[in-house]
Amino acid sequence: MTSNLKLYNVSRVGIIGAAPHRFFDVLSNENVEKFNLYYFANERSTYQTLVKLVEKYMPEKKEKLVGFELPWPDVYNSILNEVLKGKRNGDSVTISEVFSNFPNVFYKFINERMACTDILWVGDNDFDSSFIFATFLNALGIRYVLSLKETRFVQSMFEFEALKNAKFVILPHEQYVDFFKKKYSMDLSRKAVFADIDWRSKVAYEALKDSNVQKLSARDGKFHVVILSGRVVWNKEESRSQGRYYYVPIIEDLLNAGFVVHLHTKALLESLDNPVYYEPNPYTRLLLKFPNSFIIEKPLDLNDVENYKLLMRYDLGLLNSGVSGKDEFNEFEKINVPNRFYEYLHANVIPICPKGTLQYMEKKFANDVLFFENARELRALLHSVNQQNCKPKYFFDDFIKTLLDASEQYY
Repeated sequence: MTSNLKLYNVSRVGIIGAAPHRFFDVLSNENVEKFNLYYFANERSTYQTLVKLVEKYMPEKKEKLVGFELPWPDVYNSILNEVLKGKRNGDSVTISEVFSNFPNVFYKFINERMACTDILWVGDNDFDSSFIFATFLNALGIRYVLSLKETRFVQSMFEFEALKNAKFVILPHEQYVDFFKKKYSMDLSRKAVFADIDWRSKVAYEALKDSNVQKLSARDGKFHVVILSGRVVWNKEESRSQGRYYYVPIIEDLLNAGFVVHLHTKALLESLDNPVYYEPNPYTRLLLKFPNSFIIEKPLDLNDVENYKLLMRYDLGLLNSGVSGKDEFNEFEKINVPNRFYEYLHANVIPICPKGTLQYMEKKFANDVLFFENARELRALLHSVNQQNCKPKYFFDDFIKTLLDASEQYY
């Protein structure tokens, strides 16, 4: 009997990012015959983590994954610097000047290997140089699909070109269309489909959902709040993220209301503009003031699927500091769905957030997130919450289905 199942060779270029186990769902999709993952050199260890996870949780799918280390953005940056050396001060550099200086072996690799695929998928953020790579592909006449998540309300030539030339664009939700219409006078509605790159793995969730993990609150009768943050600052006057990582006021409010707060972070800094640590600082002062209720924990490495069991111990997970920044930052925060939202749902932790910052989420996720004015109001809201309803509604498997379905229509 001949199968009617359509098979795809899918190639992905860009940041692997948090939760590499998302890509389990690519390998488990029966329509994906081969998954070629072109990762940037600075994510070599993240790719190796993914390989180990596949070997552990789905070894029978390992042959579908093929990894390639791509020397990007190092190649681009080094050539850009060489071109700049030949310029007089103030002279601009064109895209074609930079791209024309790429070594022939790089062009050969892109044209003869990367371009030979059913779907070439590039993404995801304004900070990871993937949009520059998408512009490079277009200069070579190579078709691609673009996925996008983090951006700012500041115009970027490469972001504009990447969006304009993509065969279709995968956006987290419909308000991104309005965002880019306002930002570039660009209407993406005819080629936009919607799925969130931060949805977590269905395969990993199924492996974890029956874990018998006791909440810390079962031992002491107190609500335990977790904050997952790669970086934490005590000076909010920073250029890019502004108040996003400034948690001092919200932590103190929670502690005064009787919550126990666990801060998991990789770096505790004055600011991203001045990345130094010293004591005393506002966080160490909170440690002294609330010695039994505020704990600065080790980073929680959720690249390891088993570590979700550590996250499962908490009752509540904070999404946002509640501190607003300048207009160009707030325009994005209004539509942002933080990736930690999906981490909390994955671990049966109730997401909580101060009102007023994540405006899209307040409208669309009112049944999934507890939005509050202050910590005392939050305590009152907790009486009406059923922890068992805290579950993900979408998985990365749904993202992949969106990618494949849209490819049939647009690609």
